[in-house]
Amino acid sequence: MNCFFDHIKVYALSVVLSFCSVSVAFSQPSETSKHTLDSLKAEHVIAQIDSFYYNENYQLALNLIETSAPLLDSLNIQSFKNHILTRRASIYRSNGEYGKALTDFYTVLENQKKDGNVKGEASALNHIGAVYRLRGDYPSALEYYFKALSIYQSINDKRGLSQQFNNIGVVHLYQKLYDKALEYYQQSLKIEEELGDDEGIGISYLNIGEVYRKKGTFDKAIDYNLKALIYINKIGDVDGIGTIYNEIAGINIEKGQVNDVLKYLDKAKESFTKLGSKFRLSECEMNYGNFYLNTLNYNKALNHYNEALKLARETGSMEIESNANKQLSIVYDKINNPTKAYAHYKAHISSRDSLFNEENTRKSIQAEMFYKFERQQEDLKLEQAKKDAVNAEKNQRQKIVRNFLLLVIALGAGLIAVVLIALKNIRKINEDLRNHQDEILEKNEELLQQQEEILAQRDEIERKNLYLEQSRQIIADKNERMVSSIEYAQTIQDALLPDEEDLKKIFKDHFVIYLPKDIVSGDFYWTSSTKGHTHIAVMDCTGHGVPGSFMSLIGNTLLNQIVNEWQIKNPALVLENLHEQLRKALKQNEIGTKLHASIDIGFVTIDYANNKILYAGANRPLLVFTKEGLNKVPGDIRSTGGFQPEHKRKFTNKEIELKSPSCIYLTTDGFTDQMSPDKRKFGQKRLYEILEQMHDKPMNVQKDILLNMLENHKNIEDQLDDICIFGIKL
Repeated sequence: MNCFFDHIKVYALSVVLSFCSVSVAFSQPSETSKHTLDSLKAEHVIAQIDSFYYNENYQLALNLIETSAPLLDSLNIQSFKNHILTRRASIYRSNGEYGKALTDFYTVLENQKKDGNVKGEASALNHIGAVYRLRGDYPSALEYYFKALSIYQSINDKRGLSQQFNNIGVVHLYQKLYDKALEYYQQSLKIEEELGDDEGIGISYLNIGEVYRKKGTFDKAIDYNLKALIYINKIGDVDGIGTIYNEIAGINIEKGQVNDVLKYLDKAKESFTKLGSKFRLSECEMNYGNFYLNTLNYNKALNHYNEALKLARETGSMEIESNANKQLSIVYDKINNPTKAYAHYKAHISSRDSLFNEENTRKSIQAEMFYKFERQQEDLKLEQAKKDAVNAEKNQRQKIVRNFLLLVIALGAGLIAVVLIALKNIRKINEDLRNHQDEILEKNEELLQQQEEILAQRDEIERKNLYLEQSRQIIADKNERMVSSIEYAQTIQDALLPDEEDLKKIFKDHFVIYLPKDIVSGDFYWTSSTKGHTHIAVMDCTGHGVPGSFMSLIGNTLLNQIVNEWQIKNPALVLENLHEQLRKALKQNEIGTKLHASIDIGFVTIDYANNKILYAGANRPLLVFTKEGLNKVPGDIRSTGGFQPEHKRKFTNKEIELKSPSCIYLTTDGFTDQMSPDKRKFGQKRLYEILEQMHDKPMNVQKDILLNMLENHKNIEDQLDDICIFGIKL
């Protein structure tokens, strides 16, 4: 009901703005009057946007920002623009859209710098630091927080100082530097108590409680959370209340006191759902999972950990993603599923290493040390300025006395000087003539010596130039031979790929996108036709360039042997034989081998007689599009070749009824992993949406669309990996 009235407010405000515009047009006031009226309307709009924002009606706020853009642009008042950009970026941050948030916050930062608004600049730096913290980029977060802290100290802004101490403490908490975090939180609390700010005091108590929880001092942790609840309830902060309930639940889980845990978690989830905060919901889902893990309800634990992982990936929270993968690994180990346990543990290690690698720790310490160094330099400059002022005053007094004495002496010496100067001038002229003659002789000797040195240097330079030219030619010859060898290897690899004319005979409509990252590729595609059956495979070998191409040659040879010589047609058996032969060829069965190269593959057999498709995959899916939409047929989560923890590797056949018209697609991961200039992957979801929109188009048109989309996404970025997509219309 409240949402309905809020929508009516937006509509009513739009009508009022339109009516005011019409009234102004009819009354034809002066330019000054019109600008004043528009400014009043803009202030009213901004007040309404702020109201929606503080009541956490984010979508309504975004809608009003969009509809009011023409009015605000026409006024060209920078403070209005900065305010709106900050509101929009804050909403993007709350919704987990960190890239959009950073774009707006950086724009505000530049505007504040141009205007010389140091307090606005500090606020923008703080917002940027918060986005980097949520993304798990702790060194960057600390860099911007310390810059903001330095500005707030220079203008003695206590509220800003408290905010920065708190935020720096949060980053140290996430980096498990608990004593450091506690030190900054207590500095923030001291300032908030001086200011008498209930909200600030409540947040400080909440954060200190979290530190004690991390340190295992649970009684203190609960005590500080209950103190925080008193202050947070006063101001009705929904996010703060939810966070406290979630914290108390987490503490009780760690203490093993699970009686009231679900009650606290349900209250927390209710608050976070009302806010629409995916980040807070992911924290809550983690505590649900911990509760059910401790009470041995593994199925419910899996559900909540998976939901936390999904939300963490949507918001870009590497810390939650790492913890969720770790807990999923524990649960899968409990239910005797070692494969998934190992996969999630690997993902946990990868995320954890990204968060806590030595380089990040070094950068974080460096940021803090740089801030302290700047503060020391400022103190030294201030002290030196005081000393300089005292010395300047002392020197001025001495200068007055000295000048007076000099004046007296100068008057007395003036008469003597006149006589002496005349005599001195005569002697000086004679001395100058002798010196000038000596200088000319000396210069001549120097010029002769320099001429000899220049000739010697010229000979040395010519000798070195000859040596450099010979070296350059040798390097050029070696490079030419190396490139020629790789290009010849490309010719051999291309000769092994299916001929395009042969593919046109097999398929009525198809396309192949084959883009090596380097001259030769670790991706390749393969086909074979027998009576009533057509076999298609797309492979992604470990590595790219020369190492990847060697793997692709081995894979091509083994497929021809398994399918064409041994007459094995069953996709799952083909993959099992490929796995065994690949490990045998690379001697991976030997003890102590360090070669764990592998091949991810999608293998399709089209059975025209029985109107069906058989599919088996190793880490690759098959995409099937019919009139009903997308059918994503997953492969097995394992590679052919490489590390094998199990006794015997098995693969599974998937049978799909062949409907006409249908389109099937086999692809490696190079297309979806390609990065854009703003470091975003192209992504599976986006690729699937594009294929679903265009699967009924001719295959050559689909190929052109995909290549254009890839080029626009990649822009100036280098290609990261080999790319291969095989599309067939049946």
